[in-house]
Parts: sequence; structure tokens; C-alpha cells
Amino acid sequence: MIELNIKEISEIKETLAELKKMFLEKNRPAEQQILDNKGLMAYLKISATKAQKLRNEGKLAFSKDSLTGKIWFRLSDVLAYLDSCYHKRF
Repeated sequence: MIELNIKEISEIKETLAELKKMFLEKNRPAEQQILDNKGLMAYLKISATKAQKLRNEGKLAFSKDSLTGKIWFRLSDVLAYLDSCYHKRF
């Protein structure tokens, strides 16, 4: 017999809610998926300096929250940037 206390049940519910959110995010089209700066760096495996350089050079579209200064990227814009860097085989 398994006994769970209220705290453990609450933790399980939170974990399930996070998994549900992740699942729903993955099933959205690219234009509806949003990455923050940290997510962009993880997705492209780049440094914060490189991410800033891409923004400053206009190579990657982004949105910036005027109150918090937080930067957001659409996955579709990130994929368009990657397509622009694509080199076909010889």
C-alpha cells in the first residue's frame, strides 16, 4: 500500500501541470512558440554575446518588453535565420 501526504500529492500535481504545458507548447506551430533570451541561447547553443550580436546586426527579429526589458523571440524567426545561414552541399 502506498501512502502519500498532501505535500507529495501537490508536488505530483505541479509536475503534471508542467508536463502538460510542455506538451502543449511542443504541439504549437513555430510562429506561436516563444523563446526568451536564455531559451534562444540553449536552442542555438550560443553565448549571450552572440545572441546580442545577432539582434544588433538585425539578423534575428525579436520583441522587447518596455517595462522589464525582457527579450522574446518567435521560433519561426529563429528558424528563418537558420535557413538564411544554410549552405547546400557541393
